[in-house]
Parts: sequence; C-alpha cells; structure tokens
Amino acid sequence: MIMPGPDEDMIRSTGGQVDDLTMALIDAAYDRDDECKEQICNALFDLGKRKPGLVLSSCYAYLKKHSKLVKEHRVVLLQCMERIIKEKLEDIDTGLAVDVVKQAALELTLSKEVVPDWQTAASGVLVAIGTKYCDEVMDEMLQRFQPGQLPHFFVVQTIGNLSQANVYRMVPHLTAVLGTMLPMLGMAKHDNMRWVFSAALSKFCEAIIEYCANIDKAPDQSVTKDRFAQEVASAFDVLFNSWLQSKEIKLRLTIVEALGHMTHLMAKEKLDEQLPRILQGILGLYKRHPEPLHITTGLCSVLDAVCTEGNTVLEPHLEQLLGTLFPQIFNPPDYNNPNSVKNHNEVLRCFAILARSFSGKLTGILLAKLDNNNEKTKIGILTIFKHLINAATDSMADKQEVVVSGLKSMVLEQNNKIKKIFAQVVIAMAHHNYLELEGGQQMMEFIVKQCSLPNDPPGKRSPDPEHVTNKQLKLMCDNVLQLLTTTVEDMEQVLWPYLLELIVPEAYTEAAGVLCKCLSHLSNKKRDENADDYDIDYETQANVPKPPVLMARLMVLAGRPTNGRERGVHVLMTMKGLVPNLEENLVDLWDTVIPKLIQFLEDATREDTFSQQNWEDLFLKLLSKSLDVMENEDWTAELGETFGNQIHMYNSYPEEKNFLYKCLGVVMRKSNKKDFVNKHLDLIFSTIKHSDQTEREGCAIAMGFCAASHLDAVLTKLESVAKNEMSQKSGGLFSFIKDRSEADIERTKATLMLCYGFVALFSPPTLIVSRMEATILRGIQPYFANVKMETMDLKRCCIRTIELIGKTLEDISHCGKLGFSFTLRSTYLSYLQSYMKAESTTSITNETRALAMKSCATLVKLDPKLSEAEVFDLIKTATDCLFVLPKEGTSPKKGKEESYDQTLEAEVLLQSTTEAMHDLICVILSKDLTPNGLECVFKHTMKWFHELEDHRRVRSLETLLMAEEYILENIDPSSDEINGFENECTILARLVPRCTDPNTQVRQLAVDCIQVVLKMASRIDGNPAGSRDQMIDALSTLKERLEKGDPTVLFSVINDLAKVIAKKLPADQLQTFLEVLQDGLLDPQSHSSSGACVVLNGMMKARGGEVLKQVGNIVTSLHEKLGQIEFAQTRTGTLRTIRTLTSFHLTSVMQTLLNFPLPYDPNVVEIWQILSQDSQITASMLDHLLETLQRTLPYEERTDGDRTVRNATVAPLAVTCAMTVIFDVEETEEQVMKNYHRLFAALMLRVGSSVGVKPLKQKTRTLRQKILMQLSINTHLDREEKPKDKKKAAALAASTPKVPTCSQSAVSAFKAFLERTKTKDILEGLEEEDCWAKLEDEDEYTDALMILTKLIVTSTVAGPHTSQIVACLTSSLSSLYETQRVTTAAFFAELINQKCADDSSLVELVMNSLLGRLVDSSHIVRMLCIRGLGNVSSMGQDQVQRYSTTVLSAMMAGMDDKEDPDDDITIQAMSGLSRILPEIDESHIRAILINVALRIRPCFEKDKEGVRAQSYILFGNLSRFGDGPSKAPFLEQIHSNLVSLLLHLNDPKKEVVKACKGALRQLGPLMESEDINSKFQKHLLEDANLHYGEFMNDLSKLIIQDFPDKVNFYAMGCVSFFKSPWPEIKSNAALFIGFLLGNLPKETHGLISKEHICSALIMLLKDSTPEVRAKASEAISLLYEY
Repeated sequence: MIMPGPDEDMIRSTGGQVDDLTMALIDAAYDRDDECKEQICNALFDLGKRKPGLVLSSCYAYLKKHSKLVKEHRVVLLQCMERIIKEKLEDIDTGLAVDVVKQAALELTLSKEVVPDWQTAASGVLVAIGTKYCDEVMDEMLQRFQPGQLPHFFVVQTIGNLSQANVYRMVPHLTAVLGTMLPMLGMAKHDNMRWVFSAALSKFCEAIIEYCANIDKAPDQSVTKDRFAQEVASAFDVLFNSWLQSKEIKLRLTIVEALGHMTHLMAKEKLDEQLPRILQGILGLYKRHPEPLHITTGLCSVLDAVCTEGNTVLEPHLEQLLGTLFPQIFNPPDYNNPNSVKNHNEVLRCFAILARSFSGKLTGILLAKLDNNNEKTKIGILTIFKHLINAATDSMADKQEVVVSGLKSMVLEQNNKIKKIFAQVVIAMAHHNYLELEGGQQMMEFIVKQCSLPNDPPGKRSPDPEHVTNKQLKLMCDNVLQLLTTTVEDMEQVLWPYLLELIVPEAYTEAAGVLCKCLSHLSNKKRDENADDYDIDYETQANVPKPPVLMARLMVLAGRPTNGRERGVHVLMTMKGLVPNLEENLVDLWDTVIPKLIQFLEDATREDTFSQQNWEDLFLKLLSKSLDVMENEDWTAELGETFGNQIHMYNSYPEEKNFLYKCLGVVMRKSNKKDFVNKHLDLIFSTIKHSDQTEREGCAIAMGFCAASHLDAVLTKLESVAKNEMSQKSGGLFSFIKDRSEADIERTKATLMLCYGFVALFSPPTLIVSRMEATILRGIQPYFANVKMETMDLKRCCIRTIELIGKTLEDISHCGKLGFSFTLRSTYLSYLQSYMKAESTTSITNETRALAMKSCATLVKLDPKLSEAEVFDLIKTATDCLFVLPKEGTSPKKGKEESYDQTLEAEVLLQSTTEAMHDLICVILSKDLTPNGLECVFKHTMKWFHELEDHRRVRSLETLLMAEEYILENIDPSSDEINGFENECTILARLVPRCTDPNTQVRQLAVDCIQVVLKMASRIDGNPAGSRDQMIDALSTLKERLEKGDPTVLFSVINDLAKVIAKKLPADQLQTFLEVLQDGLLDPQSHSSSGACVVLNGMMKARGGEVLKQVGNIVTSLHEKLGQIEFAQTRTGTLRTIRTLTSFHLTSVMQTLLNFPLPYDPNVVEIWQILSQDSQITASMLDHLLETLQRTLPYEERTDGDRTVRNATVAPLAVTCAMTVIFDVEETEEQVMKNYHRLFAALMLRVGSSVGVKPLKQKTRTLRQKILMQLSINTHLDREEKPKDKKKAAALAASTPKVPTCSQSAVSAFKAFLERTKTKDILEGLEEEDCWAKLEDEDEYTDALMILTKLIVTSTVAGPHTSQIVACLTSSLSSLYETQRVTTAAFFAELINQKCADDSSLVELVMNSLLGRLVDSSHIVRMLCIRGLGNVSSMGQDQVQRYSTTVLSAMMAGMDDKEDPDDDITIQAMSGLSRILPEIDESHIRAILINVALRIRPCFEKDKEGVRAQSYILFGNLSRFGDGPSKAPFLEQIHSNLVSLLLHLNDPKKEVVKACKGALRQLGPLMESEDINSKFQKHLLEDANLHYGEFMNDLSKLIIQDFPDKVNFYAMGCVSFFKSPWPEIKSNAALFIGFLLGNLPKETHGLISKEHICSALIMLLKDSTPEVRAKASEAISLLYEY
C-alpha cells in the first residue's frame, strides 16, 4: 500500500519522524492477525493520547487520500479515532474537529447502501465528537437531512444517538429536526428506514422527557413538553396508522416502544381521542410477535400516561386489555430467558398501573377468573394478587375484605403448584393486615394443612420442571408459619389461641412440630408478660380443645420427640407455656420437671446419645407423678378416657400409638375402677393393628403395666382373645364378613405371645408362680410348634416371650422360697435353635439370632445342667450361624451400592449378635469349668482357623479366647472333675500357625489364646492363681511386637514363642504336638506356614533328642513337600544342605551354575543364596567371578553398514547376574568389603561396557529345562500374589523367563553391591539424582558417572578406596573398547573436579592420563578430557598455576576442534575456561584476553542454547580481568556485547536467560555506573521472575543518564538484531529501541540516527511474525516526541 506524504493542509504535522511512524501504524492497522491488530490499534491509541492532533489528522488525511481503501481498514481507523476522541476530546481544536466531522460524515454516507460495520464506526466518531461539538456535527447531519429527500439510514441513527448522548444541546435542535423529518416519514417505504426513523423518534422523545424532568439544569428553561406535542402527534399518526402494519417484526417492536414514549408528549385530548386505536394497534401486535417484551414495555408506557388519578378513559377497553394481558401471566416465564422474565415483570407492572383507576373492577374480574379450574390460570391470577397486594398498596386498601373473602375458596386447592403461590399470597396478606379480617384464620389453617402434607410417594418424579413436591411445600409453609408468628406483630391476635384448635385434629399430626414451635413462642411470651389474653375461657372460646384433650395429645406427641421433624423440645415448651391453662395443680411439677426433660433432649441431640427407652422411662414417670399429684380417681379416669378416645388418631402413626398404649397402661395401673380397666383392655385389643410390631410392643407393655395391679383381669382378657380370635371363622350371623386369613391369626398369636411375656415380667412374683404352668406356659405352648419360618413377627415374639419368662423364672429362683421346675426347657431350646438355623448365611437383616441366643442363655442358666449332646448342638448352631456372615454383616448387592443406613444397621446387629453368643457360651461354660468344657468350644472354633476370610478367623479366635479367659478366671483346679490337661498340645499346635497370620488381629488373638492355655495348664498343675511365670508372662510382650507385620519381627517373635512352648510342653504330649504342627506347613496363609516351620525347627533344636527316632521321617516329609510349601522361608530349611556339598566342589558347582540358561530360575537363585551364606565359599566365588569378567569379552562388535553394532556375550552376563544374587545375601558383606575396590572398578566398567549393547539372543531350552522352569515359576507364583485371572497367570508365567539386557543386569549388580556394602550415601545420591535410568542411557551415561564420582569421593564407605579404584581403572584408559575409555575418562574428569579426594599423589597421575588422551579417536573421550582439564580449577590456585599454560592451550584448542559436530567440545572448553579464570593470574591471560572475548562473540548467536549460555557465562567470568591493565579494551568489549546480553535476557531458553543474568551481574561493576550496576544486582537475581519490559524501560533511562554518547551505538546495535532468526529477540530489540528513544530527552534527539532507526521499525511492522509486528508497534507508540 502506498503511504501518503505529509500534507500541511490536512495533517497536524510535527515535522519529525513521528509523522512517518504514525502513518506507518495507520498503514499497518489492518493486520491479518487479530491479536497483532489489537496491539497496533492500542499503539495508535497510545500515540493518539500523546499527539491527538497528529494522529486524528493523519487518520483523517489517510482516509481522505485513500478513497479505495478496504472498508475493514477504514473501520479499524475510525474505531481508533473514536477511542482517541472520547479520551482527548477537550484537546481537539475546532478546526480539526470540523475536519474530522466532515470526513466522518463523508464515511457515513459515502456508500448509499447500508454497510453496518463501516457506517457504525463513522457514526461512533460523530456521536463521540458531538458530545462537545454538537452544532458542528448537526450542521453536517442537517446538510444530509434535507426536506424532500430521504436521508441516509445512518444519518438518522446518528442524530438519534446524539440526542441520547447530548440531551441538553440536542433538544433545542429537535424542533427543526422534527420539522424536517415529519414530511419525510411518508417517503420512507423500506422497513429499514422506517425502523431508523422510529428508533430516532423514540430517542428524541426520551431526550425531551429527560430534558423537561431536569428543566432546572437545562440551558433553555422555557422548553416544555407542549412545545413538541403537535410534531409528536403528527409523527404518531404516521407510525401508528401506516407503519405499524408492517410485516417486519423488528420494526413493529421499535414502533411500539416509540409510541409508548410519544404518549407522554401528546396532548391529553389527542391521547384520549387516539387511545382506542392505540390500544387496538398495540394489542394486535401480540398475536404477530413471538417476543412480546418491547410491546409490553410500550403498552406499559401508554398505560402509565393514561392512568392518572380520576381518569377512567380506559374503562371501555379494560376487558379487551385484560384479555390480552392475562395469557401472558398465565404462561409462566422462561427463567433461562432474561427477556421472558422482564416481560413477565412488565405485565405485572401493567396490572399495578391499572389498579390506580380500576382497583374494584380489576379485583372482581380476578376473583371471577379464580373459578376456572385451569392450573396456569389460577397461578397467574394469584401471582397478580400477590403483586397488587405488595406493589399497589394504596390502590387496594379499600378492597381487602373483598380479596380475603374471594380467596377463601383457594384453601381447598389440591394442586401443589397452586398451593405454593397461594402460600406466597397469604404471606403478602399477612404483612398488609388482610388476615385480621374475617376469613384470615382460614388462611392460616391452609398454611398448617400444608405443613401436614404426607411424604411424597416413592417412584418416578414428575417430568414437569416446575413440579412442587410435598416436601418442598411443607418446608416452605413451616417457614411461613414460624415467620408470621415471630416477625409480624399484628398476627398474634390472629394466632392466639386459634392455633390450639389445630393441634388436636388427626389431619394436622405432621404439623404438630411447627405448630408447637409457634404455640410455645406465643404461650411462653404471654405467660411471661402476664398478657391479658393469656388465660383461656373454655366456655366462651368453645372451639379450643378442653385441657384433658390437650394434655393427652401433647403427651403422646412428646413421647416420640424425634418424630415430626424433631418436635420434642417444642412440644415440651408448649406444655410448660400452657400448664396454667391446663391444670393449676400441675404447675409446680411441670415447671420443675419439664426444663430437665428439655435439657435431657438437647444434650442427647447434641451428643447424639438419644435413647428412646430412657426417654420413655422419664416421660412415663412424669405422667405417673402427675396422676399422683392429682390424687383424683375421676380425673385419672377422665384422662384415661381421653387417651382411649384418641387412639384412632394414631392409626397411621404406630410409634405414637405404641406410646399412647403405654400411657394408657400407666393410667390403668393407677386406677382402681375395674370397669374402667376392663373397658380399656377391650379397647386396646379392639384397636391394635396386629401386623405392626411397634403397636404390638406398646400393647404388650401396656398389658404388663396393667398386670402389675390387675393380673387376673389381664390374664382373663388374654384367654378371651386366644379363644375368640384364634379361629379363622368367627361365630355369629355375620361371621362370613369377618373371616380372617391365616396370616391375621399368626399376627394375633404374636401379639398374645408378647403380652404373656411382659405380663410375666411385670407381675408380682408371688402371684405369677401359681399361674406360670397352668395359665401362661399352657397358653403359649401350642404356638411354638406351628411357627412358620417366614412368619418373622411370631418367631420374634416367641423368642422374646421365652426370654421374658426365663428372666421371670430366674428372678423367682433367686427368691429361694418360690420354687419352679421348667420341664419343657429342652423343647424350647430346640425351637430356638431351629429359628437360628433358618436365618440367611449371606446377611444379617434382623435380630432373630441375637434374641434367640439371649433366650437360650436365659434357659441354660436354669437347672438342671444341659447334656453333652445338647451343649454340642447349641454351640455348633450359635457359631455356625454367626461366623459364616460377611465382615460387615451384609454383602454389597450387585449393580448398586449398599446404602449407608443398611450397612450401619447390619454392623449394629452383628455386634449385638456377637455379644449375645459370647454371653451364651459363658453361661454354658459356667456349668462345666474344666478342659473338657473348653474342648466343647474349641472343637467348634478350630474348623474356622483356616478360613480364607480374615473376619471368620478373627471371630473364631475371639470366641475361643473369651471362653479360655472365662474358664481361667473361674476354674477350680482342686475339683474332682479335672484330671490333667490332655488336649493342651492339640490346642497349642492348632494355634501356632495363627501367630504369624497375615492379619494383625488374628496374630495377637492367637498369642493371647496360647498364653491363657499355658496359664490354665499351670493352674491345673497346681500353681496358685496369683503365681507369676516369667516365660508365660513374657508372651504379652510378644503380642505387642506382633502389631507390626515385618517378617523379621514375626520371625523373632515366633522363635521366642517356640522357646516358651518347648519349655512348657509336657514330654508325653511332644510327639502329638509335632505331628499336628506339621499340618501347619501347608496352611493356606503363607505367613502361617512359615511360622509353623520356625516353631518346628525351634522345637527340634530345643528338644530334638526326645524325638530322635522321628528325625528321618520329618526330613523326608519336608523334602516331599518342598514343591508344595508356599513360603520361601519354609523352603530355606530344606535347601541348606546344598551349601555343605558345595564346599567340596566349588569350581564344578560354579561352572554348572554359570552354564545355567539365563535368566536363572528361582531354584538356582536360592542355591546361589544358600552358598553365599558361608563366608569362606563367598571369598572363593568372588575371585572366580572377577577373573571370569577380566578374561572374557565384554561384547562382540560387528559392522552393520555405517554403524557398529555391539552384541552381548554370555559369560560376563552370567557373572553379573550371579553377582547380583550374591550381593543380595547379607552374610556376604565381609567378603565383599574386602574386595571393595576390585568389585567397584569391575562393576563400573561393566556398567559402561553394557550401555547400548544389544540383548543376548534367547537360547532354545531343552524340554526338561522348560518343564523345570515352569514348575519353579508356578511354585513361586503360588507363593506370591496370584493373579485372579487364569489367562493372566499363564501369560505371566510364559513371559517371565526373559534374558535381561546387559545394562539392566549390570546396573542391578552395581545397585546390589552398594546395598550390600551399605554405601547408603551413594545409593541415596544416585536415587535423588535419578541416576539409575541414566546409567542405562547412552546419552546421559557420562552425566551419571560425574554424579557417581562425586558421590564416591564424599562417601564414607567408598571414599577411602578411591586411590585403589583409580589404580584398578588406569589401564582401562588404553582399552581397545571405547566404552571402557569413556567410562574411565568420565570418572577421571570428575575426580579432578573433586580434588582427587584430597590425595595429591593422584593429581599428576590423573592429569597426565587425561592429557595423553586429548588426541583420542573418540570425540566423546576428547570432550571428557577437556572437561577434566577444566576441572583443575577446583584443585586450588597452586595446581591451577602449575598446569595453567597447558590447560589454557588445551581449552583454546578445544574451541577450535573441527570434529565437534554438536559443539560439545566447544561448550566444555568455554566452561573450563570459565572455571579456571578465577584461579589464574592476570598476567597469564592478558595477552589473550581480548582474543578470547572476540572468539566467543560468534557463540552469542549460536542455535544451540548450551553454546549461547556458556559463551555468556565465560564473558561474564572474563570480567575478573577487566579492571586491570586491560580495563579500557575490555570495557569496550562490554559495550559491544551489552545489547546482545540485554536482548537475550528474554531469550526463549531459560538456560540462556540465567547465563545472561549472571554475566550482567558480573559486568555491572565494570561499567562505571553505580545506578546501572545497582539495577543489575537488584533485579537480575538468578531464580527471580524478571518483568522484562518494565526492567528495560527503567534501564534505558539509566543508560541515557550515564552513557548518553552510547545511546545511538546501542540503538544501532538493536537495529542489527532486527534480522535475528528468533522472533523473541527481534521483539526485544524493537522494545529496547522504543524505550531508549522514548525516554531520551528531546534536546539530545539530534545525536540519534532517527531516520535509519525509524525506517527499520517501519520495516519491522511488515515482519512475518505477528509478535514482532506487535512489539514494533508498541515501540513506535513510545516515539511520539520524534
């Protein structure tokens, strides 16, 4: 694109370079990259803020000259102009403003067609400048707004927008504008023109309305709305009569909006005259538009203008208007669509406006609409009422009674969505005093009714997203009732005592909690305040329930305090608040007790310790004491009658009904009226639901309470029930109606059974004995035999009844005088066991087991003692039904997760059942406290010891331990029934494997069991109970050590255990013990088999002489089982004999072992390990292996094209694998340490020789070898964790025997060597540096060796062997194999860096060795030698001075090495120089200092970041010599290289950035500028984050300050980097120039090559990289003074 030259007529030129720069930015403004384009525009804007005249005039000139410029470019420039104008409007002179206005107006209308982007931008410029130069803009606009000629679309839009932007300057123009515009309206035929005229008229009207509303601030205060009435009316006619009929949606909406504003400016007469047509037109649009917001807004504006006080002109059209508005309310808004919500609110606003003039009529219409059964209609009408009540308070004030009366019908509504909105209406009415009127209480009852809603039925939720659940509505109304009670003061007279009428009805039971919360607030407040209306007159306030009714209701509700949404505290508070109104005599009692009950509830809730049983006991005591306080038989009977009358209210609430029965039982116990008692016994049985266990419990306990005073009456009633209700057919004329099913009869039986049980429990003992056999047992006996397993209720009740009777009989037996023989006990025990056996084995879902066990325990306590067979069956049944259950009591169901509640319930049931079983066993053992009794338990627990599931083993051992402890605690050794402890050996032998069980709990339980067995044996042997045995007591310590699963600890513990058993086991039981213990070697738990093996070995060591004849059999048995034994420790005992054989045949055995196919199978590995446990054998093996390594080839080389391939050889690989195994054996440590240096050097070379070597080819194994290998692998797979998938196991077995790579085996051997020699510092160092992988990597191997060497020198173990290792390696520097030379060179190079471990004798040897290899054929070796020579710097100044000439020569030669493809040698040479420079004298470097600086300069721009970084580091290090004789020339070098250093501070590579930072910090002190040096030292910290742009800006100011003569030099240096290959560097250079020149004082601009630099920046704007173009534009924006 051709750039225009400056034109004095157009451009506000400065005569400087900024003119061209501005034009360059303008020229580049339309960049192809969006981000770059934005940056250039921002640069142009920044320049414009500094030079608004220049930039605006340049944009103006550019646009004027380039009439054919693409419109997108024009748009960008116009947008920039608009931004500048908005920012610097006050700095723009009139002449420029006029030019800009003219050009913008030209741009606006250049194209007759509408081009939105272009013309919108031009319009934006005009509106922006028009906020100050309104008249100038309007002059241009009015020239293009001539009468008789249709103006351009954007001319009209610009005038309209300007009227919004500058109201006070524009309104005076509007008379002329409207005068010109009105005739044009008829000429506008196209919709777009009509739209823009309508929009402009709308804005004109808004401006006029605002002008008149703020007339006191207006320049012309004579302006009124009337001045525009005629023009607006004329425009109104055109828009309404003609244009509104258009088919274009957008146009119609804009017209309606404009009409709404116009109505506020029209004369009243005109408006009233036009109103019917206006409404007709606007309302008609609703049918034609899907989006009604703009129509409604316009309509709302019209209504606002019309509905003034006393104006009823709208009345004839009200029905039609409402007919249009209603559907919009009836269809709920879309809350995801903001316009829909806004429209909804606008429609409601319309109703509020209508209520100003038509509140009565509107109310009538709305109430009439409520009779419609349509859901949406009702919701809509209620929404309107809510809005009117809240927003049209004054208008609706005289309609309150009508509204309340009309809305009464809503209280019967069943639809939750409608009820929700009606509840909101009730809230609104409450806040505006509606509910104090007649009908208000019905509204409150509606709210309470919603608080009582039942829970939502289970199943699918409604697909309706607006669906309101019962739970949601209930929660909302709870909150409503509480808020109205506590926050709306006027509501008290409505709610008190009215809410008491709602507390009793059954329908509102669910709401009792929230009702009591409100009543407690009201009653306690009024009682505390002694309010006039607190006392209730039950005669005059007849609807309030009487005191006994309230008391009975509240007591039952309080009996279940956690129900009804935690209602307990609120009910109690209500009772306390009401007690003076209920019964004066109870005030003191209730005032004392109720606060304590409240405290109990609050504490239990807070600590989560609530117990319903404890609560009932407390509350029933309150009832009992209340009856005692009253001492009035009639009052007691009246309260009892009330309880009875309320039973039906709890048919759907079994828990409350349960408590009511108990209350009634207490009242009957206190009553002496037989008729009352008999009547209510009948009532209880006639109202109980026999299918409900909760009601059954309540009934049975009530019978028990009553029996305490009226036993015969209760028994008579029970017999009557049994006689009359047990048959399926009832007698009588209508018996066919009452036929009961078998299930009904079973349930009735269950109730009767439970009643008999509680009657027996609560009745006086003296009375019950005589009736036990004849009445109670005879009454229940027939039901046991016929219990069906699926009849859970009857089964449980039978069990509970037996337990209760058993407790009763036990209590009777304790009395002594009252004797009773329970002859049917065996029969009942059989029943109980059958119930237990019938339970599920996969889960525990009920308490049948626990109940049955408790009942059994109760029966076992009774005399006579059970037979042996009965005990066997009972223990077997109990253990089998419990031990088999899953760990948590239930198994997760397939396909879905077990719920938390179900799991928790199962755990609780499991715990209670376990406790019940333990109690049962203790009761059984109490009858037989001998080893025989223990055997009864042991034989049932022992079979569970080998179960795979941990929890089964735990349960069995817990049970055994509990039994042993019980016997030990209660045994009497002097008893004639005890004749020794013959089964001691069997119990101990079975327990031993469990002592090393994988489960910690099992291990500890087993040791506890053994300890108790040994204590029992000691007691039986005659030792007193208090005597201490040190060995037996020591087992407690062993148990503590078993907490850890460490095999070493377990081995130690089991060894100690073996010693204890060996010491304590009687001789006559030893053989049996060993035979039984051998079974433990095949225990399914590998740890357990190992433990059995250890104890077996320990027993043989301690007491082998006693079993001499059995030794051969034992060894044979172990050998046969070798392949089956599942743990390596168990196998070790068998393999140890091989070691003896090897001591005689070392060479042959080793040769055989080394010839085994690789990898070694597990058996061979174990043989190597066994051999290595002998120190003498190990020494000989190591000599043999080192010799083999030395005389065999490390690899075979062959040529493959241009490259050499290295293949592995067998012998050294086999030796390496063998060494790995040997080093793994702990016993080899002594011999390995003796050969430390030999092994270290050999392994280091082996690791080096293995890098990059191809793996050994897999040899074909013989059939026999394959079979042996597979068997060995299978054995070891069995001993390790088996894969569950058989296919995976097979694949694993097949893939296991792979030959290891040379590197893997060498590194493994080296690691094993370090571990065995405890060279932990090297091991940890290699691990921290992640060196193990590097040692196998060709590229990173030498780096790993450097780290290894450093670790050797500093190692406490390897360090002392350094000189010996060097001696072993020296010859390898001349090896034929490159890898060995590389290994040694790398080691020696780093050894120099580590000061040769402070061994001066090594320095010369190592230095000479490295110098000798500087001409090595391998460039890697040469590079390592250069590195090593450079490392001499760490040796100290004396050594550096000694070798300085040689080393400097080598470094310079290294920098010139021609065969250095990757610059590695160059990097090392520069690095070496950097290191030795601080140590040498200036005289040694003086002659070559500048030469070195010049030699490294080309490296600054090398592609490889390592070269760049080292070159900067070296240049920084040269600074040491920059302050001496070479100061001047070196300072010149600093200035020459400073630009490069500064630009690379933002290099794409972090390594280079770090190097530059360090170099600048070193060079700073030499630059003779304290400020610059301080800047470098403060901001160029190594790891700190540098804000590059900010830093360079600040630095440029300091450079200008201290080196003004160098500024041009630096700037030109930056220009040279404009051709850098890195975009980042080009960007940095542009930015640096911008900061340098931008901060340069104006008076020194003449020293700069401005033309060249600016031309270069302009060229940079055309760079191919967007980032560069963006930074160039940013730099240009700083050069506004040039």
